[in-house]
Amino acid sequence: MHFRNRLTIVLVASISLFIFSCSDTLLYRAGANYFPLTAGTNWKYLAGIDTIYVEVDTVPAVMLNQSCIRVYRNGAPEYYLSSPTEIRRLFTNTISRPNAPDTVEHRFALVYQLPFVVGNSYLERFDTTLTYGPDTVNYTHILAVRVAAIENVSTSAGTHYDCYRLEFEEKIFARDTTETNWTEWLAPETGIVRRQTAQGEEVLVEYRR
Repeated sequence: MHFRNRLTIVLVASISLFIFSCSDTLLYRAGANYFPLTAGTNWKYLAGIDTIYVEVDTVPAVMLNQSCIRVYRNGAPEYYLSSPTEIRRLFTNTISRPNAPDTVEHRFALVYQLPFVVGNSYLERFDTTLTYGPDTVNYTHILAVRVAAIENVSTSAGTHYDCYRLEFEEKIFARDTTETNWTEWLAPETGIVRRQTAQGEEVLVEYRR
């Protein structure tokens, strides 16, 4: 066999191995759970000198007439709906009134669109209008998310591979306008391992399931 033919065979074999390896990686990411909500699972984060404890309740919950998953974050409940294609969280927002605050938003809104694909963006928008006599308040809540990259993240809980970096931009328009930006890194079968906000950083230090 000529050298050129042998070289061609080696190159073809190498390319095939690379393609199969990439395909396996893509399949693994597509099938991995990047936001596990199994009952009893808990996370411990360090945010500066503060510790944040997150735990999935073992008791099923019902909100808005829907079966959902309750997650405690330092004792405060959060509620989620989980499916193979999306994760939704219960958002409750109010508007101040002279007598008492009025609830203007109380719904399950999209937070994570699955599976993650680098370069993809998605947006969740909610609009409503409240009327109080002659006073009208237009309310808009927008959450825009971009799947920015795949990165490895090292924390005291270990090195987490194939983490998706998601960039969030949240805007609420009412009487005033508020804007919040943050970034999350989600690891397969672990969930959020790092979160960066304007106030600082939360880093995973312990994970149990």
